[in-house]
Amino acid sequence: MIDRAGRDGAEQLRSQLLGAFPSVARAAARQAIDLVPPADYSPLGLIHESNNAKWPAVTFRGDDLEIPGRIYNTFPAGAFERLAPLSRAAAGCIYTRHRDGHTRQRALGVALSADVDWCAPFVVQLLGEYVVEICIDVEELLTDGAMTYPNVARGLQHFAESNPAFMALTRARATSYWSEYYRTDFPHITTYPAIRALDQIRRRA
Repeated sequence: MIDRAGRDGAEQLRSQLLGAFPSVARAAARQAIDLVPPADYSPLGLIHESNNAKWPAVTFRGDDLEIPGRIYNTFPAGAFERLAPLSRAAAGCIYTRHRDGHTRQRALGVALSADVDWCAPFVVQLLGEYVVEICIDVEELLTDGAMTYPNVARGLQHFAESNPAFMALTRARATSYWSEYYRTDFPHITTYPAIRALDQIRRRA
């Protein structure tokens, strides 16, 4: 039997995760969210929050989004395989926020699987994080996959145009990670995959 606290916690999680999606995607997202198992910790922070400054909320197609910085819920891959394509893509978007980098990289492929434009905010956020292998995946998507994922490409263009402050924040984060961890592998910042990907998005926008 699920007690009152358990039901309240599940409903709070559902509300938090649903707020990460624009209205056009929420029907698909609900199906994915119903399969997200409980975790010991609630989602942490929002992707547009920073300790150094107050940043505007991220938006997509006119909707404000509240995308968590991190989630701690186990990735139920088998359950997600049974979802319809749009809901499976929504599940991938949710798990790009997972605390584990390997899970985030795996989730990126799931998020892209249905070629939906509303995955764009989740893709951009990955460029402002520390796992360079994921940044390489996104750069390859932009370089070689634009024809394979035309809706994703259009979504990235729209998102960049609508969220200049968040794009600047993401670039600052990417620059910080390059400076701290990746100067040896990428001696000039213009060769760092996250920056190269952001430059491609900016040129298309």
